[in-house]
Amino acid sequence: METSVSDSLMIMYEDESVDVRYGNGAQLQMSPCGCEFTMVKPKDPSGHPLQPTERIRQRTRFTISAYKEFMVAALEFRNKYASRPYLPEELIPADQKQPFVSIDSDVQWPKWSSCAAELGPGGKTIIRSEEGRAALMLSASGEEFSVEFRCSLSQTRIQRCSMQGFSRDSDSSPGNQHQQQLVRNLICQASNVEDKETKPEEMYQSTTVVQHHSCCAVDPTWCYPLSLARHLWTARLSKAKEIRTVETSNNTQEHESINITISITERRSHLPQALPLTCPSPHWHRWTVKDGLVEHPDQDLPTELLKVMWCQGVTYRILSGTVPVIEVSPGDGSVMRSNCVLNNYFTHHKPELRSGQVKEVTYHLNNLPPDVPGQLYSVCSIVSRASRILACYNEAKQSLKLPATPSCLQEGRRSSQPARMEEHLLNLVSFEQHLNVTQTLENRSDLVAAELEKIKRFNFLLENNHLITSDKGCGKLESSSPQDVNHEPVNEDCIADALQKTFKAIQDIDALISAATLT
Repeated sequence: METSVSDSLMIMYEDESVDVRYGNGAQLQMSPCGCEFTMVKPKDPSGHPLQPTERIRQRTRFTISAYKEFMVAALEFRNKYASRPYLPEELIPADQKQPFVSIDSDVQWPKWSSCAAELGPGGKTIIRSEEGRAALMLSASGEEFSVEFRCSLSQTRIQRCSMQGFSRDSDSSPGNQHQQQLVRNLICQASNVEDKETKPEEMYQSTTVVQHHSCCAVDPTWCYPLSLARHLWTARLSKAKEIRTVETSNNTQEHESINITISITERRSHLPQALPLTCPSPHWHRWTVKDGLVEHPDQDLPTELLKVMWCQGVTYRILSGTVPVIEVSPGDGSVMRSNCVLNNYFTHHKPELRSGQVKEVTYHLNNLPPDVPGQLYSVCSIVSRASRILACYNEAKQSLKLPATPSCLQEGRRSSQPARMEEHLLNLVSFEQHLNVTQTLENRSDLVAAELEKIKRFNFLLENNHLITSDKGCGKLESSSPQDVNHEPVNEDCIADALQKTFKAIQDIDALISAATLT
């Protein structure tokens, strides 16, 4: 199939399925798990008009050499924005594979007091984990970031179980060596490899995964390292501003001396793990491939709920929420973002490397700047296309009356959700007392409502205290004798104790409100 990967339109939908459309009319659609794909070949110009287009459906890891280049490009795009990567060994170049050292997916980030940032290319602020297995790179605009980490390749269930056995028995004691030998034998029997045993470093390999994220939608995994990067990024901007304005104040020194105490648990992050080689729910794979696709992507914008769209080197990302927002990354380190309800306005965050500052420019759809010869991209074209994508997204969201068909990834997420929620709960609750990186206002509202309900009940008891202490009311209690009632009267000590509990509840509410407004 003669076409160029660069001459394409790549789309990821909210269910993490991928749709790639090429300039010659071909189309590739990948399942949310990445295990399977459908390819529609372009129509033959010399063929009969009624001749149907040729469709091919294959397993991703077993794709033929004619489609391998397209699979690699589609998987690279998918893994950048998906929650979990799909990493089949057959499509990973040999120079990018390394034997795994540890299957432990937890990494620990440095302390605030001892953290030192690297200044990367393009003004990026780089934070590395203590083990060196993960790195976070904040863009010069401070509006988006990327993460880079080592991840084991996708495996079958048998390989995962055996790898867990190697991890548990990693020491060199005689008993553990015997257990490792048993595990190797089981692996060889399951794989029909009886002539020789496969070494663990040959069977289990890892590669580097790069993911792109928006600072307006941060996964709990990256909250703490992002806070480190933003702290150092802000300090560098303050220092650059002081140097530029030649001020002799001590604001920078005071800012850099801030030290926040974070526990070891809060400094740990659970890295995303690769999806399995085979999908547990292939019956949920659905294909919406259309015939006769137009050549120009602007005339065929998707009508489903999309997550990310890449076109002509520009990335468009939808930040879903009560009011959807579209974020644009032109590729030069700057970020354009629509302004919530006023979606006719876009704010362009443009970093200036020489001065170290970030310039904000506001555009209106009816008054976009004209194109200038020699500029890297057309602001008018990018903002206009972003507005059309956002309009299509809002229209598709309003037209969805029935719940969406479940994807093959939801079953795996449903089984792992309790463990992840329990893991991230402590990190979020304690960490948000220091930084306002993510919002959990709904949980806080429930807690505040519960505390207010306690106060209402206490006030009711105080207002009706005469009913409790009256001898007539006490005498009507069938379950207690008069001696029992008089044994614990409602006195000043009881009221003082209740007032103390109410005061503690009010303090808890003030602490929650302070944590929500802390910047």
